[in-house]
Amino acid sequence: MHTVVTAPATFSSALQDLPFAAGAAGQPHHQPELRPPPGGFVPRVVGYRDQTALAGTEAGPTLTVQMLDGFQVWIGADPVTGLPQGKPRSLLKLLLLQRRRPLSRARLCALFWPDADAASARNSLNVTLHRLRRALGHASLVRHGDAGYQLVAAGDVWLDTEQFLLHAEMGQLEDAQGRSAGAIHQYEAALAIYRSDLLDEGDSDRALAAQAQALRDRLNQTLERLAVLREQAADWHGCLRAALRHLGLDECNEAAHRRLMRCYARLGQPQLAERQYRACVTVLRLQLGLSPSDDTTALYRRIAARTGD
Repeated sequence: MHTVVTAPATFSSALQDLPFAAGAAGQPHHQPELRPPPGGFVPRVVGYRDQTALAGTEAGPTLTVQMLDGFQVWIGADPVTGLPQGKPRSLLKLLLLQRRRPLSRARLCALFWPDADAASARNSLNVTLHRLRRALGHASLVRHGDAGYQLVAAGDVWLDTEQFLLHAEMGQLEDAQGRSAGAIHQYEAALAIYRSDLLDEGDSDRALAAQAQALRDRLNQTLERLAVLREQAADWHGCLRAALRHLGLDECNEAAHRRLMRCYARLGQPQLAERQYRACVTVLRLQLGLSPSDDTTALYRRIAARTGD
């Protein structure tokens, strides 16, 4: 049996604004549950125990989807192989991300074939859906109703994107209530899920760009808060890990550079703090044509002065 934690009743606007967290028009937001992936289908996710694969619920097989560490889909215990690249793949991701509400034919045509005339776009959509249904082997997963197209699984559903957002949201709630240990635990769980960005070379950027950016923004926020909490707890190694990953999102992030400098200094490695400062100077000059801020330079000078004492 999996331990299930129900998400809190109040979600931040950042989560509610994401399309795949919203219900149909006029309906309240459906809140998925925090839980490990069924059957250990995502073995690289840190902190989840491998368990016997779930065949599914009484209603049907579990649909398990990994989108933040490559793209993989399982129906029940069986991996879905041979998923096509290009628009069928991007369409499947979009239907998964927005699975709680149907997407109209007009909207899909505008997202995927913006330059085509209406008849050509509709035909292209029909061909893409046919390829997708054939690859999934479960045509009933993609249904068409009066409101549009929607991916409807017969059984339970586990999406790593939803779990990432829920762990990040739970961390934010713990953080807001001053429970640092709980916040750190939730933030780390969120980061363990997010291994790579939603978009890959096979995706249609126009259709998925908004969702990908929203997830990346949440990753940025989560890394920032985790690094802050680790630093406040004097966990210098933990702070280093978070700050290095944070800097990987934006190498011009001066706050992350400064945090790394402070960590190195606290760990008795001022030479690494100086090297970090030099790296900051170089990247700001090359990418932005700027010099470090006064705060960054002052921090470097303080560290250098203590070293010379």
